[in-house]
Amino acid sequence: MGEAWFMGDDRAMFDYLGTVPVDELSDEQLDNVLSEIASGTRNFGHMDEWDDWFAYLLHRLVALKQAPSQRHLIELLTTGFFIQHPQRDDDTDYTNALQTLGQVIMGPSRWRDGRLILDHVLNGPPAGPSEAWGWWNVGGDLSVSLFFCLKYLHPQHIKEWLGSVFAIGDPHWRAQILVWLGATRALWDDGSAFPSDLKNQPPDAGWTDSMLIDGKLAPAFISEENRSAFKEALRPVLALRLDDWLASIAQVDYLEMEAVPYMVGLHDL
Repeated sequence: MGEAWFMGDDRAMFDYLGTVPVDELSDEQLDNVLSEIASGTRNFGHMDEWDDWFAYLLHRLVALKQAPSQRHLIELLTTGFFIQHPQRDDDTDYTNALQTLGQVIMGPSRWRDGRLILDHVLNGPPAGPSEAWGWWNVGGDLSVSLFFCLKYLHPQHIKEWLGSVFAIGDPHWRAQILVWLGATRALWDDGSAFPSDLKNQPPDAGWTDSMLIDGKLAPAFISEENRSAFKEALRPVLALRLDDWLASIAQVDYLEMEAVPYMVGLHDL
């Protein structure tokens, strides 16, 4: 496999892919490979070498990189998948991808007794009590996982999936979900935006290399069928649970201060 961007006759090649086992590759090496596949495919189209190596690495890296400390690579993998598969295709079976890459955020290393392990959320707890934590942002691994399911699930399965999202009682999870809904509404409501349009200022719901996903790849990031199914399922759930969720979130002082002000427009859906 070779690099995507080069001038002249000399092209850098990732020869180590053929000589070093995947579990011995450094994060920097994997980062370089995945970034080249994503940016190369986005800008120059599919090439067999990028498609083949991405397929080879995908399930191996999902199996190896489950720890929260590896979320950067999981975000890169998901970005690559979005670019490799810019539109959900009814003739493609996404089950394996949804049950592996789409489920990393629910892995046991991120949860304890039904609650998020807070050391792994965002950048972890602040160093001192006077510092803000940053709950006005959404963790990149959570945001990309939500979009992955929303994009590739069949429309008939979105209601059940959304029900599972709202079945979790942890106020920190609830805060992240409601901030995500407000920050990303342009993508799932009217489909007028792409991840590249997500602002990298509060509330930030972007992830690693999300700026690569734009209108060059497909007419819409989320299909009309999936967006309609999502909104149809979301509105009654919010009508039933939003006030209770907000009350539970407000019981945690830093969530009330940092997250609640960014939960915008949800009563108007």
